[in-house]
Amino acid sequence: MRRSRLAFGLTAIVVVAIAAALFLSAAENPGTIAGGTTVGGIDVGGLTTETATEKVAAASVASLRRSLTVRAGESVMMLSPETAGFTVDAERSVVAALADPAPEPSAVRAVWDRIVGHGRARDLPLYVEADDVRLASAMDEVALSVERLVKDARLIIEGGRPKAVAAEPGLVLDRAALRAALIRAIAEGESEVDAPVREIVPTLSTEDAQAALAVAREALADPLTLGYQGARFEITPAELAAMAAPDPSGILAGKPITFDTDVARELLGERLSPLEDPPIDAEVVPSDDDRGFTVTPSSDGTLVEWPSLLVSMTRVALEQGRRYVPVPTTTVRPRLTTLDAQELRERREIASFTTYFSPASVARVKNIQQVAKLLDGYVIRPGETFSFNNVAGPRTRAAGFDEAPVIRDGVLTPGVGGGICQVSTTLFNAVFFAGLPVVEREPHSFYIDHYPVGRDATVSYGSADFRFRNDSDTVLLLSVSTTSESVTVSLAAPAWDRSVSYETSSFHDLVEPRSTQDSPRKLRDPTLPRGSISAMEPGVSGRSVEVRRVVKDASGVVFQDVFASVYAPKDYVVRVGG
Repeated sequence: MRRSRLAFGLTAIVVVAIAAALFLSAAENPGTIAGGTTVGGIDVGGLTTETATEKVAAASVASLRRSLTVRAGESVMMLSPETAGFTVDAERSVVAALADPAPEPSAVRAVWDRIVGHGRARDLPLYVEADDVRLASAMDEVALSVERLVKDARLIIEGGRPKAVAAEPGLVLDRAALRAALIRAIAEGESEVDAPVREIVPTLSTEDAQAALAVAREALADPLTLGYQGARFEITPAELAAMAAPDPSGILAGKPITFDTDVARELLGERLSPLEDPPIDAEVVPSDDDRGFTVTPSSDGTLVEWPSLLVSMTRVALEQGRRYVPVPTTTVRPRLTTLDAQELRERREIASFTTYFSPASVARVKNIQQVAKLLDGYVIRPGETFSFNNVAGPRTRAAGFDEAPVIRDGVLTPGVGGGICQVSTTLFNAVFFAGLPVVEREPHSFYIDHYPVGRDATVSYGSADFRFRNDSDTVLLLSVSTTSESVTVSLAAPAWDRSVSYETSSFHDLVEPRSTQDSPRKLRDPTLPRGSISAMEPGVSGRSVEVRRVVKDASGVVFQDVFASVYAPKDYVVRVGG
């Protein structure tokens, strides 16, 4: 009995002594990580903070260079975490391991763990950070591999016959979810990631197109008659089919076609030309001795109201009933009346401005020249407000405009009418220096360095307009001329005594692009051949600037105004065809 008690006592003393030694050891090394701890699969148990940090940092470099397999449906691609801008903060990862201890064991278990030299096993994730600029570029590459453009069902007319084209759903990459999945995979040492995608349902279904097809076939099945004061002009079904074009915006409304097309205007223009008598502008003609001027009088004209006619033709063709359309005409005043010409007989230029552009884009040059013709010779009478959009009209192919780059969503995108902002900007500057009040002006979405600083004006039919008011008591004549690489806008008046001074602030509130030259955004461009890659479009910093103008006449200050421009940053962009 005594031996048992003695043995028990000795055992207890030994255990207590060992435990005390272990506890004292732990107290002397408070920065040591508990045994059995791993961070992202890297064993750091029993290491000091400094040693663990070095070990995690070294192991992370190697893991970031190993490619992750990214899967999205049947698409598989490899992504380098290092190239995508991911980094591991080894120090924060180790600190997190110290700050997140394992569940507290019993006292006996703790002593035993110390005796046998290990702790309770636990694996903590690495602390992963991402460079969002590089990651966005890497995600663009994933998107190019897995995304599919949604395609609405549509109506086409081929060989004089309407046909329906089926819809195709699209796929879009869930970038936020992929970012989280990549960080989790790196943090936990995984080698594969599923790229989450969402299906995009077409706005116009195949059933919508099939219903529109039936309507279009019926609309083009029978002839249509145009009438004007007893005259009749029959349009055959073949001619109707040649003039018609699909109208995607009208499919759901049961109006899937339109006759507002180039072909319709050309064909009907020839057929209805006897009905039109164009107006004649007055002319200021120098006398034979060059000592005076005479004015040849103007005369009103009669023209077909083309927009109204083409809308009526579309409506009647789509309705069941009598297929007859009266031709609407209107009396049109000349641009320059006799009275205007007499007043402007001794006019002088009050302001003129020229901007320059590259002749490389033939379509852009054509658009600039087209809108210049529409504006040239326009007269702004006292009290009148000039609207660029009203005078230039819709920028459509039927109106003579071609597809050229326009600014959309912060990047240059092909669009009908691209380039006419060159004319609106030039006009704004002529108006600016003439000292006329500006009613509406919008800067471009990003800074364009070949325009005067803070003195650009963007226009878009139906939204952004450029408008100014003739607040004088005299008539103004607008002249617009072009060359293959420049456009000049001039304003003339019989008399003018205004002067303009202005002050341009320095740029402020600079914002860098969301991408860089080394990590540009990669955008799919269906207008390019599949697989082709465009030259990089340079990025532009966002910025703000103000231009203060003071307008004076002989009596003093007429008015002052400020033109504030806030430009968003423009990304570095590479386009990929497909």
